[in-house]
Amino acid sequence: MNRRYKVKHYRSRIYNPIKGKIIKTVAIILASAVLFAVGWFAYEPLMQAVNEKNKEIIEKDPVPAKPQEPAYEPLPEEFLEKETVAVTVPEEFLYSSINFYTFLKSLDEEVTAVVLDMKTRQGTVTYTSDQVSVINAGAVHEEAMDIDKRIKTAKDMGFDVVTRIFAFEDSTAPYNADDMAIRYESEDGVLWLDDSVDNGGKPWLNPYSDTAQKYVLDIVFDAIDSGADAILLDGMRFPENEGMDYAYFGAGAEDISKGDILSRFAQRIYSSAVLTDTDIIIAYDAFAVVDGSDIYGTLPTEFIADGYAPCMDFNAFVGEKFGNDYRFRQLPEDLAEMISAIYDSLGGIAGLKLMPVLECDGFEKSDFASVIDYIMGKGAAGYAFIYNEAFFTGIPEEPLPEENLPAEPQQPQIPYVPQQPQQPEPEPEEEPEEENGSTNYWSGEEEKNPGVTIRDYTEGD
Repeated sequence: MNRRYKVKHYRSRIYNPIKGKIIKTVAIILASAVLFAVGWFAYEPLMQAVNEKNKEIIEKDPVPAKPQEPAYEPLPEEFLEKETVAVTVPEEFLYSSINFYTFLKSLDEEVTAVVLDMKTRQGTVTYTSDQVSVINAGAVHEEAMDIDKRIKTAKDMGFDVVTRIFAFEDSTAPYNADDMAIRYESEDGVLWLDDSVDNGGKPWLNPYSDTAQKYVLDIVFDAIDSGADAILLDGMRFPENEGMDYAYFGAGAEDISKGDILSRFAQRIYSSAVLTDTDIIIAYDAFAVVDGSDIYGTLPTEFIADGYAPCMDFNAFVGEKFGNDYRFRQLPEDLAEMISAIYDSLGGIAGLKLMPVLECDGFEKSDFASVIDYIMGKGAAGYAFIYNEAFFTGIPEEPLPEENLPAEPQQPQIPYVPQQPQQPEPEPEEEPEEENGSTNYWSGEEEKNPGVTIRDYTEGD
């Protein structure tokens, strides 16, 4: 039987469901087409309006700019990377700020650095220190300088600063702290002297003594804290003469060689400064090394350090035979050949940073021209002169004004009260010598600790 459509009467029309769906679909398509057309024609003006609005917002509240990366700043040049011309400051110019300032102003323009002694060859400590070991050693100068202020003054005037410290070559501290001195023959022995009393024999600090090492190391710490660019460590050596047979360095010293004990101490010094900006430069007597002396126990260039300073007093070479049978008879004609012989005789210096220290007493600047050309041609980091007034410009006759310098501490003024003249005290009677041959020694006007007994090797047993 044929299926018949349902007939729905709607407003006098017959409703066909399939036809209705078709119509609805067509209507949706037409509506979408209309909306698409409207969107197509409205897109450009709409986006233009949006962009204008965004521009207005940005102008009123701009997006923060991307932070600029800091400009690259090169690391400061290390001291031993520079071509240095240094001059030692005589001790007498250290204790007054105006004298120090005047000295610096007197130097030639070629000078780029100054060498300040913090502990002299005689053992005088030239600066004030809070270190207990330094205070107890009793070697601080009565007019000791403020090392921080001296270094600041020098740097403000454009100089690099090298502080020089004499380590075990010290004839002052042993009299006040004999526990760190070389003894005569035994632990209980009196102070050992490097020559007879009549010949000006002097005591030395004992490189095997932990107390002596701590004393020197504390001065090194002070130099680092003061901001020195480099430390010139001199006097890192033993005495040299026949009297060494009587020198006693402590129990067990015979098991450690001279070279080993100095190498270990150099390691301590280097370790104290390795993380700082201060370079350690070990100074040594070039003539003694070339001549085969055993005062270092080994080549001092084997001690760990940032650089090395062969100290050259050319007058010491005249008439002497050394190295490969070199002999020099006159100066300054032999200077250029002499410096070449010194370098050749030392050997093994390739790659080392050297800053020779030159003794200029008795010379003119022109005498050193070929020497300087040679050492700089060998790659030296520079050189230092032991100051000689005639060699440089010289100290001005009139002192320069002391501008912007730290004021020296003023001593309180004590009103003068006239005193009645007193009768001179009778001179004390001379003390008899002890039976064992030891003597209590006071030299000249400078009194030594009367509780310290000394003995030199010429007195015999």
